[in-house]
Amino acid sequence: MRLLLLATSLVSSLAAQGCPTGTFWKRDALPVAPTGLTAVSIIQGLCEGESAGVVFEMPANMPVQRITQVVAPWGAALGVGGFQAALDVEVYDGVSFSGAVANMGQLVFSLSAQATANMQVQSHALNTLDTSTYNIIVGAAPATGSPPVRRFAICFRVDLNLHPTATCATGYPANFFTDNSQPPSFPFTCNTITTPQRTSLIEIQGQGWRDAALATVSGFQLCPIYYAGVWCIRCCSQDAFPAYYNNFANGCPGTLGVSQLIPATLPRVGTTMFVIVNNLPANLGLMLTGFSNSASPFGSLPANMTGFGLTNCLLHVSPDVLTTLVGGGNTASYSLAIPNNNGVLGAQLWQQPFAIDPALNPFGGSLGNAAALQIGN
Repeated sequence: MRLLLLATSLVSSLAAQGCPTGTFWKRDALPVAPTGLTAVSIIQGLCEGESAGVVFEMPANMPVQRITQVVAPWGAALGVGGFQAALDVEVYDGVSFSGAVANMGQLVFSLSAQATANMQVQSHALNTLDTSTYNIIVGAAPATGSPPVRRFAICFRVDLNLHPTATCATGYPANFFTDNSQPPSFPFTCNTITTPQRTSLIEIQGQGWRDAALATVSGFQLCPIYYAGVWCIRCCSQDAFPAYYNNFANGCPGTLGVSQLIPATLPRVGTTMFVIVNNLPANLGLMLTGFSNSASPFGSLPANMTGFGLTNCLLHVSPDVLTTLVGGGNTASYSLAIPNNNGVLGAQLWQQPFAIDPALNPFGGSLGNAAALQIGN
């Protein structure tokens, strides 16, 4: 990083950005979709190979998240458009601080490493990249600090800055920008409101990751002359492992009709899931729970069970676990205790009831509707 004076600029409207669903994360003070003239600060000193990042803090009760979109601010002095760059996208799960040093947690995603690609950005915009297909999980790392907080960081590394006149020695007129709107004024002290600590990150060659509010180069503190504000880095997320219990295949009818699976509670970590099974003529049956809905001891699924005496009935789940159903009024309740362990998050199971119905067919029963479940938060 080169020590170049902070350059503030009034620029025309930036590209609009938001999240269609899920949670929108930002720590900068700019509007979600800036319009009109917008004051920002271009931080010209970041060289190729260096990175900018923002740390996001998760509410204590928030489930593990999947990052679905990231936003990279790329601007140019005087708001000139069209200057391009290629960035790597890096996501870290867990960040802690020791003074100015940022201790990065696990690198859970790198666009260059996992997709052999980079993000193409240009000035002057809040450039977006859809990451929903990459399954980037954050929030699984334990909370740190006092009080303990779960953190993750969205970071962008400059692979290639294509500004035609720029070098690391002379600076890059096109670079990342912050939300700062004011030039530094004497006396030169870092305003902790404008530039809060433990929010923005800089990875400096020869130093590693630093808190941008406290970072120094050659003994000079960057804030407020060389850096001020919060990076306009943003992202979107959704619950990584939503709990669900959904019907996916129809069963065959018994004397009371098709047995149905009706979830009373969803499969969540540390709770007990309850499912109502109806249309049980004898108030007896079995819950078939499988680890697959495509293969079973009877071959590929669905499997026609007519040859076993279940006339015109299809088996949709592998019968790996059988649980007796005993009820009354032609209805029974099924329960499954789910461990309080994040290791089971995202685990999927498939279920299908067998209703005892002695007079129905040679086997004496029917297979009801099949359901897929996922254990979530």
